[in-house]
This record gives sequence, C-alpha cells and structure tokens, in this order.
Amino acid sequence: MVNYELLYIIPNQYTEDEAQKIKTKIDEMLKSHGAILGVGENLGKKKLAYSIGQVAHGYYYLTEFELEDGVKLKEINDYLRLNKEILRAQIVIKKKLTPEEIEKMKKREAHKAKAAAALATGTSAKPASKPAEKKIDIKNLDEKLEEILKTDDLV
Repeated sequence: MVNYELLYIIPNQYTEDEAQKIKTKIDEMLKSHGAILGVGENLGKKKLAYSIGQVAHGYYYLTEFELEDGVKLKEINDYLRLNKEILRAQIVIKKKLTPEEIEKMKKREAHKAKAAAALATGTSAKPASKPAEKKIDIKNLDEKLEEILKTDDLV
C-alpha cells in the first residue's frame, strides 16, 4: 500500500458547516474507492496566493490515506478535478511516519513554539553563553589612543 496526502481547497462561497459536509463527502468518496483514511486536518480559512476566478479565500483541508491501486488514484484525482465544490486539489505520495518520528516532530514543534514565545516577550529561550562584556569608559579609551599615537613605530 502506498501512503498519499491530499490537500484540497473549498471556496469561501460555502459556510463552514457546508464545507464540513463537503469534506465528509470527500472522505466517503475516498473510502468507496478503497482508500484507508489516516490523519485528517482542517487547516482553516485562508487567503489564496492569487484569486481563482472571483474566489480569494478558501477552506483548506489535508487528508492522509493509503491506497493500493493506481487506477483508483486516477479516478479519485479525476473526481476532485471535476467536482465544482472543490477549487483546487493535489495528491502527493507521502512517507508514512513511525510513532518515534511523530514524537520527534512534536518535540521540535514545541521547541519552536517556545522559542517564538520567548522572542515575542523579549526574553531569551537559551541562557546567555557569553559573559557580559565590560563597558569601556570613553576617557580610558582616549588615553589608550593617545598612548598608541605617541609611539614611534607606527607603520
């Protein structure tokens, strides 16, 4: 079996409830073609990078599924392309993640979120590795400069 990932956009002309019903219809269509559904995620309503027709926003959905037959994949792709309720759809082959890899990804995301929160508040996520440098007084700096300029061995 091959693991696939389907990303599709439902135009914002539909309400969130209608978009959810369309998602359910897509999931049922995948099951009817022999797909085994995996993780599904509602990515929310987002602005499109460019308008498609008169549509500038859409509901993004991401669904993972496993499928054996490549012919069935073509049928699924054709259905998605011809369905008027779906603005755009893309299916890609995706490596199936092991539970260990999923745990690593969660830890990495948590660390990124912690660092972003620390950046937003102005605090440091990591302790300072360098000791604070001493401030040099301007008077001492001027004296040192005078001493250097008085020497005869300037190049």
